[in-house]
Amino acid sequence: MAENRAASRNCCDGYICTKAAWWKLAVLVGGCATFAIYADSLRYTSPPIKTYVLAAYIISWAISLLIFFAKLTGLSVHMNCPCLSFDTFDYFWSWLSSVNYVSSSVILACFYDQNCDPGCGGSGRFCSCAKLLTALLLGFLTAFLYILEAQNLRLYAPVGIGYGTSWRGMWKMLILVIGGVAFGFLVQTGLRCDSVKQGCTSARTFVLAVWCSAWAVSCLLYLLHVSSLVVKMSVNGQHIFGQIEFFWSALSCLLYLVGACVYAGFLGCTSFSSFRCRSRLAADICGFVAAILFAIDAYYLRNHRPVWFIRTTASSGGGAVTTRTTETRTVRSTS
Repeated sequence: MAENRAASRNCCDGYICTKAAWWKLAVLVGGCATFAIYADSLRYTSPPIKTYVLAAYIISWAISLLIFFAKLTGLSVHMNCPCLSFDTFDYFWSWLSSVNYVSSSVILACFYDQNCDPGCGGSGRFCSCAKLLTALLLGFLTAFLYILEAQNLRLYAPVGIGYGTSWRGMWKMLILVIGGVAFGFLVQTGLRCDSVKQGCTSARTFVLAVWCSAWAVSCLLYLLHVSSLVVKMSVNGQHIFGQIEFFWSALSCLLYLVGACVYAGFLGCTSFSSFRCRSRLAADICGFVAAILFAIDAYYLRNHRPVWFIRTTASSGGGAVTTRTTETRTVRSTS
């Protein structure tokens, strides 16, 4: 009995029995299913950017497979170098693959054929449109699995570079994904209105402009965190950067909320039976969700607001008293 237990323990001493190996297997299965179903749909040739999406899926999966093979066979031990260990490279590739799958899936959602019915016309068969939608959903799922794998490997991240897989970084990425999907669907369904409602095209253009502005600057702030430039700032610089993040999250909440409210009045749909109208509804819902997420993000960053900002303090009666504090200067006179 003791010999059997020892033999069983020795069988699980290798890489295949570790949690990292199971996460790697999960992303390999998800990635393979994503690009295989996408390729089988035969809807990756036009426009050309959809071909690049297929290539991006395959490249991320193929290099992840090579990493898994190197660790499984022990070759990774001989592939370390003083400047970059193999585990650190594995961490970086998991994080980059999550960004790659998210961005590729958002692009695929933007260029989803509006005449493609995922319901296959009620035929009950797995047609090319259903395959395309399945691949799109699997792409987002695989991106999430890559994020969890990078989170598992965060101990191998260099000092100051682990923001992308921290819970704070993943929360910010979630906001960027939802916000990107919102204006992606808006672009995909078109800005020109079929109805005769006055100002419809201008209103949709306004919505696209405010959503893209909020998303682009938020993406830039996220990249500054990921590139560790924020960590290298001085204490005063980090404080100012925190104030900028707080204000921009609050402003982005307003921009997405205003955009979603305006877009709701110009959907131009009496029913949501067509894919175009369902896509417009999805864009509007994602806009409202992004506004809520930005509001939560601003609340999380509330400690970074400047001293002159309006803040609420508890009163003696249990209520809330809004006070305004102003920055004061002390002038010393020298004799």
